Amino acid sequence: MPTDVTPIGRGAFLRRAGGVLAVAFVDRSGFARLAHSHHGAGLEHPEPREGITSEKVLSVEALEKFKKKEKMLACFESARAYPQFFDGVACACSCGAKHGTHRSLLSCYETLQPTGCGACQEEGELVGKLAKEGKTLAEIRAAVDKWAD
Repeated sequence: MPTDVTPIGRGAFLRRAGGVLAVAFVDRSGFARLAHSHHGAGLEHPEPREGITSEKVLSVEALEKFKKKEKMLACFESARAYPQFFDGVACACSCGAKHGTHRSLLSCYETLQPTGCGACQEEGELVGKLAKEGKTLAEIRAAVDKWAD
C-alpha cells in the first residue's frame, strides 16, 4: 500500500468532482434500453393472467415523493388503467426477470422498479399509449419487440 499520497489543489478537486457529478446527472434511460435489448431475439411475452387487476400497482399515495416526475407517474397510471396489457408483455430491461421476481411489465409497476429504470418507463409509456389508442395485445407486443431491438 503506497504511503506517499500527493495532495491535489482545490481547482483540480473541483474539476474532478464536477466531472463525477455530470456523469451522475446524465439521462441514462436510452443506455438502459440499449444495454438490455435482445438484439432481434424477440421477448418472451407472458400470457395475461385471467382476471388480472391493477390492485397491486403502486398507488398515487405510495408514489407521493415522486410527484414532480410526471412522465413516470403517468406510466403508473397507465399500468392501473390497462393491467391486462401490462401483464401480457415482458419487461424489456429484464430488471426483475433475472431474479425471477417479475413475470411481466405489470409486475415491475407493482414495485418501485420503474421509478429508477428508464427502460421500464419508456416501455410503460409505449404500452400505455398503444392501449389508449385501442391496439390489440398482439399489436402492442409487436411494437414492444420492435422498440426493444
